Amino acid sequence: MNYYCLTDVGLKREKNQDSYCAVNNKNGDFLALVCDGIGGGKAGDVASGEAVKHFLNNFKENEGFTSLAQATEYLKYSIDACNDEIYKLSIKYKEYTGMGTTLTGILITDKGILSINIGDSRVYGFADSKEFRLTTDHTLVNDMIAKGEITYEESLTHPRRHYLIRALGVWDKVEADIHKIQEMDSYLICSDGLYNYIDPDDLKEIMIDSTKSSEDKCNLLLKKALLNGGYDNITIIVVDSK
Repeated sequence: MNYYCLTDVGLKREKNQDSYCAVNNKNGDFLALVCDGIGGGKAGDVASGEAVKHFLNNFKENEGFTSLAQATEYLKYSIDACNDEIYKLSIKYKEYTGMGTTLTGILITDKGILSINIGDSRVYGFADSKEFRLTTDHTLVNDMIAKGEITYEESLTHPRRHYLIRALGVWDKVEADIHKIQEMDSYLICSDGLYNYIDPDDLKEIMIDSTKSSEDKCNLLLKKALLNGGYDNITIIVVDSK
């Protein structure tokens, strides 16, 4: 397995509110996360940074897992603790009021692989030249589509299309999607600053190109997003497992 990570402020924003981590525990299990801070001037970068710091400090001391169920419980416990830390900061300091972050990634263990998601950052998987969306966006419009209240086409221009219904640290409780996923040739973890500014066909073409390294893929994806406007912060982790 090899991987590469990068983050870029983009062409329009003054501050990068994205954070990421890629870390092994003592057993050699691998955790990769992308966190996209929310709250605008209200310290979105603090929220995403705190989330990454929490998992970096915690996971690298982990001894490994006896089962995928234990890994799932570990993630749930860590997410709850992290949510509590960020939420308490947002209450304690006025300048942090309302801050929060997405948290999305994968945990690769010798017992299996898990996807993790809160918010609208994404995990994609690629195998046999096919693309798979491995996470579901926790947005208001996605919820409205599921309920049949609006169509997908209507969601693209909905005035509240960026409104999150789940985020880490905004509320005193949070629920994460944690699912077992199949081993694939490669994985892409990214903030919406990538997938909103790249043609889906370009994204897939880059990711399934076996002649490109994980670093090459990250740089090509970033270049495409910047060429298409780069209006948001862009964070990308590419993991090539084979």
